[in-house]
Parts: sequence; structure tokens; C-alpha cells
Amino acid sequence: MLEPLLQVPDSLVDARGEVSIGVYEGPLRRVHLEEATVAVKGIALPRFLRRFRLKRWQHYGLVLPDLFVGLAIVDAGFLRTAWCSVVDRTTGESFEHQRKGPLLDLVIPDVLWDGRAYLRAPGFNLEIHNHLDGGEHSLSLRIAGRQGLPAVRAELRCLDIPGKCQPMVVVLPVGARNAMYSHKAALPLVGSIEVGGREVPADQDEAFAILDIHEASYPHHTWWRWATFAGRHRDGRAIAMNLTENPNEQDDRWNENGIWVDGWLHRLDRARFHFDEQDLLRPWHLSSVDGAVDLTFTPQGERQEHLDLGLVKSTFHQPWGTFAGRLRVAGESIDIADFFGVCEDHDARW
Repeated sequence: MLEPLLQVPDSLVDARGEVSIGVYEGPLRRVHLEEATVAVKGIALPRFLRRFRLKRWQHYGLVLPDLFVGLAIVDAGFLRTAWCSVVDRTTGESFEHQRKGPLLDLVIPDVLWDGRAYLRAPGFNLEIHNHLDGGEHSLSLRIAGRQGLPAVRAELRCLDIPGKCQPMVVVLPVGARNAMYSHKAALPLVGSIEVGGREVPADQDEAFAILDIHEASYPHHTWWRWATFAGRHRDGRAIAMNLTENPNEQDDRWNENGIWVDGWLHRLDRARFHFDEQDLLRPWHLSSVDGAVDLTFTPQGERQEHLDLGLVKSTFHQPWGTFAGRLRVAGESIDIADFFGVCEDHDARW
């Protein structure tokens, strides 16, 4: 049985380094998971080593009628990376710009009320202003064309207006003593994106930003499956979904699963993913234990990355495509057809 939403604490981590676990009714004012006690094989790490266990990222999935753009800034402690992947939904063509290295000029803030994330590198500049006090997350992107890949420029605003949307804010256990924090939302998107000289406007009535802001002290081996989409239903309502299957799914009290209808969150029970692990471009079936989700995801392409640095290994697959099927929300059945989004299968030893 799902635990009720909790009031937002003044601080997520107390003076003893204990983390307040739960699902919260709104955004957290202060996260600072680096202050939390972190254990490896039952042994608490000193503070200076906790930073290397902490993984932080901000991922934005931008869904437009003719375009999908995935933006991410990641600080994995031992490695920093950022990417911009672009999918032309009309042709199926895709490309990606990426920067990677341990010393990249990269910052991810610990607060969303007025914090700035960025990656600044030659030919690749991404600035994110998380400004909940101002009712938006702004994105500024300047990527030069190179090696046959088109240049990408963007000035965008994800409208996070108080009283018009409800984020999913979770703090969940990972391993015996460690914790993860995630803030997810599906928001109207306005502005424009320029790809190879072609300008694509983002209209808030038909363009969406799916936010995945994350911070965690994961155990050495972790894995997850993830699915998300956003779109406008034929009846005019904005519909979005987030499903995650991970080791936490053994606990019925907490998860990251929910459906947004016109910005308001409806929480779900545990998720189930069924797919061909040898061929991730075959259709996936997604469901939830409470019967609220019965969807088929049809991949149209894939972003993937494989990292092998000895003790550090990561196998990452993120196919993109369309979702179809049925959702059940507050006793109502909602048919879903041709909603665009991504799924993910990730296995890592960090």
C-alpha cells in the first residue's frame, strides 16, 4: 500500500546524516545528499569520499510535434558528461552531440528554486536556470556543427507555474543505508529550437518538457528500467507518464510511478516491464500492479552508450518511439495512441 504524501521538510538530511525517506507533496527546498551517511559494504564513508559516490543529473526530454530533443548534464563523480540528442519525428533521422571527461566545466545545483546548471566547453554550451520562484526552468543551448552533425541552438522555457502542476518528488532507499532523490514533472514548453538552420517553434499547447532531476548515492551495482512520455490527448487534456522499475520495487510503500493529467499527479503502484533483452527495438509491454497501465511501446530508434573502465561499467539503452494502449486514472479509462517518449534499460557498476 502506498504511503501518503509527506509535508516538505526544511532539510532532507538531519544532523546525524539520516535521510528523510518518503514521497513529498511539493519540491524540496534543500537536498544536500552529500551530507548524508553513505555506507559501502556496511562501512560508513568519510565525508570527502561521499562526493565520489554521489551521482547527479538533470535530464530534459523535449517533445514537439515534429521533433524530440534529449538534453542531459551528468556528474557521476568520477566522470562528467553532457549530451544533446535530436530525433526528427517526420523522417526518423537522428544525431547526437556529446562531451565527456573528468574535468569538464560542469555544475549541477542542489536547489531548484533559483539554481543554475551548466556545461561550458568549446562548441558546446548548455545553461539551465531552475527557477521555481519564477515559475519556470529556462534552457539555453549553443552547440556548433561539427563532423557532419548540424548545429543546434535553443532558447526555451519550461513553465512550472505554482498551482498548475504537481511534480513527483521522491526520496527512496537504495541499498541498506543509502538514498536517492528525484524530482520529475511534465511541463508546457515555449520558445524555439534551431537545428541546422531550421527553426522549430515550441508552442505550449502542443510542446512538452519532461524533467528528470536526480541525485543518489547508489550501491556499486545498480539497475533500472524507465519509461516516460507526454502529449496532448484528442480530448484536449495534457497526458504524461513516468514508470520506473528498480530494486526499490520490492517495497510496496514507495516508487516513482505516476500519471499526470493536465499537470496533476496520480500515483501508481509498482511497474512491470516486459521486453526482449536481446533486441530492445522490438515492442515493449508496460503495466502496473494496480492495473492502471496497459501500454505497448514501439521503438523507432535508440540512443545507447557502453562504458568499461574496469571496476566502473555501464550499459545504457534508451530507445525512443511511441506509446499506445490504456491508462486508468481515478476510475476513468483513457486511451493512448501515438504518444512520443522514451524507455530505458540501464545496468551500472559505479
